Amino acid sequence: MASWKRQGEAVSTAGQGLHAPVAASGTAPTPPLEEMLDLLTVGEPLICLTAAGRMAASPTLAKSVGGAEANVAIGLARLGLRAGYVSRVGADPFGDEIVRTLRGEGVDVSRVQRSAARPTGLMVKELRSPGDVRVHYYRQGSAASELDGIGAIPASRHVHATAITLAIGPGPAAAVGELLAAAQRMGASVSFDPNIRLKLWSMDDAVIAVREVLPYVDDLLLSEREALAIAGAGELGDALRRLSAHGIARIVVRRGAEGAVGIADGVLVEVAAETAGPVVDCVGAGDAFTAGYLFERLCGATFEAAMVTGAWVAGHVVAHLGDYEGLPDRADYDDWRGLTPVIDR
Repeated sequence: MASWKRQGEAVSTAGQGLHAPVAASGTAPTPPLEEMLDLLTVGEPLICLTAAGRMAASPTLAKSVGGAEANVAIGLARLGLRAGYVSRVGADPFGDEIVRTLRGEGVDVSRVQRSAARPTGLMVKELRSPGDVRVHYYRQGSAASELDGIGAIPASRHVHATAITLAIGPGPAAAVGELLAAAQRMGASVSFDPNIRLKLWSMDDAVIAVREVLPYVDDLLLSEREALAIAGAGELGDALRRLSAHGIARIVVRRGAEGAVGIADGVLVEVAAETAGPVVDCVGAGDAFTAGYLFERLCGATFEAAMVTGAWVAGHVVAHLGDYEGLPDRADYDDWRGLTPVIDR
């Protein structure tokens, strides 16, 4: 993997509006605010077919859109930030639906390429119970697996990537490298979510790949299992110490119903999980947390406030079916914060 220089903190936008430019010395001139993205990500969006129960006993499947990076981009767009997505989908009806959905959610899809030779990726989800979800991938040879570069990269305050994109092929992995190199040129901050999927590669291979990226990451968001594996530790406190040694400014470990624990500037922060209703589907909860967390970080909030909002956004998603459908919008956020209460009736 190429060598990329690590970036500093996300710039606070307190008192400057949501689209303040990144302040970075020795970088390219800042473009007009209306041309700058708040977040740019790269990955594979998927059509998701969900069985309400065991696959063999389900006569119908519900169709939706999924994909870790797409979920994060939609989450930020719903909260009012400008999110851009780099990917490739098939020139087929599923690809049409993904592009239409992302565009409708306010995500910039001008860099989503189309492939006439390869199909759009697919995932099938068995929702046996809220805590027992089986996922089957049909993404080998997909359009996104042949992604061979990003091309002209728009100015962005922040870039986000996951190890899923590293796993689906050498071309997508190289695209992640391009994204990190672009972050260096732009002075943008970087977040990374390992999002390790053992149906895509082995834990050993994933850990090796993720460790190569860590020195260039400002915000690392991951599960407890991932933290222990990547750090090579037996308990969470030791894992946080070892991961911090990579120079990562902020680390957040998502723990599901147990909330989240994070460390920044040597200070440990714990937040409780939040729920917006009974848990019906846990898939997408981690991406939702990341979206809420990054929203606050990009708006200049404290580390703890970002974690609290991450937990709040995740609580909304798990109360709805689908990867992104339950993501709250800006009106929901303002109501939660008591800024502009929603009148229900």
